[in-house]
Amino acid sequence: MKKIGEILFKSIVFTAAILVAAALFGIVFFLFSESLRAIKEVKWGLFTSEWFPVWETPEFGIRTMLLNSIILTLWTSFIVFVIGIVVALYLHSYANKKEKELILGVFEYVSGIPSVVLGFFGIVIVAPLLLKAGAWTGQNFFNASFMLSVLTLPFMISLSYQSLEKVPKEISQAAFSIGAKQFSVMVVELKYAMPGIVNAVMSVFNRIFGETMIVLMVAGGSNLLVKSFFDPIRPLTATLGSELGEVEVRSLHYSALFFIGFLLLVISLIITILTNYVVRWRERWIRG
Repeated sequence: MKKIGEILFKSIVFTAAILVAAALFGIVFFLFSESLRAIKEVKWGLFTSEWFPVWETPEFGIRTMLLNSIILTLWTSFIVFVIGIVVALYLHSYANKKEKELILGVFEYVSGIPSVVLGFFGIVIVAPLLLKAGAWTGQNFFNASFMLSVLTLPFMISLSYQSLEKVPKEISQAAFSIGAKQFSVMVVELKYAMPGIVNAVMSVFNRIFGETMIVLMVAGGSNLLVKSFFDPIRPLTATLGSELGEVEVRSLHYSALFFIGFLLLVISLIITILTNYVVRWRERWIRG
């Protein structure tokens, strides 16, 4: 009976793995097949800076939106990384039990807030404050970066803290026993926890790069390359979210939007593969 249960369990897991892999392959194939018309007809014009899909002579250049997506993601990931590591180190090294429960509990509730609610908060609260501070529009790069930070910071803190908690106590005790100061011990613990922290950073990067609702609501929607924190911008996901529901099916515009979706998926897969490689490399380095 036990053997039958094991066989049944393995069959379910194996079937689920095949279905997930097939679904991923199907999504990639579907996006690529719908993008083919834009790739064949627009060619390298897809990577120019002009996006005017409804003009008499339409333009489908996504370069500015792609650069805005990358800049917004890199900047916000950096802010989230710095704050996340500092908070995680405090929780791991200095906070008492009550402080840990309170802070982690707060971030747990924040992590459950839907992105559309954060976007709404960005419009009705943050945008008017930015206007009072002198910004010429409240929906801009800063607003988008701030709300994306609120969205992803709980994940960064939680994953980094869990990685630090998994560091064997013997590592810290050995460092203290040879006279290391608290700061040096934290550096040692950070190195040991690095695979988990790298995984957290790349997960946050992927989350920010693919987020649609917040950037659609508070980024400003202007297809201009960002030059200051208060410039309105339009990342790739905002274009996809705002135009896909209104475009004529099978048109060149429709195909160009699918090319954006295909590009986002490819970049996301590359980041995931790179993350797995870096994490395994760091784990092998730690184990010697």
